[in-house]
Amino acid sequence: MQQRVDALIRGRTDLGDLTVPACPEWSVRQTVSHLAGSAEDLISLNLDGAGTDEWTRAQLTRLADCSLDELLAIWAENTGAVADLFEQSPKIFGAQAVFDVLTHEHDIRGAIGEPGLRAEDPVFVVAAGFLMTMFDRFIRRTERPALRLTTPTVGTVQLGDPTMAPARITLNLSDFEALRTFGGRRSNGQILALPWRGDAANLLPVFSTAIIRPPTNDLLE
Repeated sequence: MQQRVDALIRGRTDLGDLTVPACPEWSVRQTVSHLAGSAEDLISLNLDGAGTDEWTRAQLTRLADCSLDELLAIWAENTGAVADLFEQSPKIFGAQAVFDVLTHEHDIRGAIGEPGLRAEDPVFVVAAGFLMTMFDRFIRRTERPALRLTTPTVGTVQLGDPTMAPARITLNLSDFEALRTFGGRRSNGQILALPWRGDAANLLPVFSTAIIRPPTNDLLE
């Protein structure tokens, strides 16, 4: 994925200041700052507060003077070490990193108007594995009704305690829409408008967590 983003924007200095609609407080350059900064923080084990706003803000501040191509070079330089680190870590950590990079790849593509692979992307199954694990935990922890989700790549999975489904809730989505919905890129209104079977309002609270935060405004892609 690092190579895909690199090939997409390297040398295109005019793209750096474009606002990213999925992360409206960030530009393309700042989004890449986060990706490059995360790689630096991972290999240096600077993980206190990892994933928080303060952690990502520090990355943007630290790399504020770097050009877009310089940021891509930093990210590329550290990718191998990050991969080695994840080889020695629980799989969920690597899957979370894949989810983050894939999400921001599509964020960047949305900013520059160049959609990428939205179906049959082999990376999706890894990102989806992280998301499904997290949502299964959220649904169980909050004792919400179970959800049966179907996507082309993952197939059908049940999220939550099956005994908590007096009236079954099901949802069938494309891989891309599942990534964007469960990955915090769809507003509450957009979530409720999906082709649910069952009362989706019972599940809406699990889409607002410390990891996933739906935007206030609709994101159209």
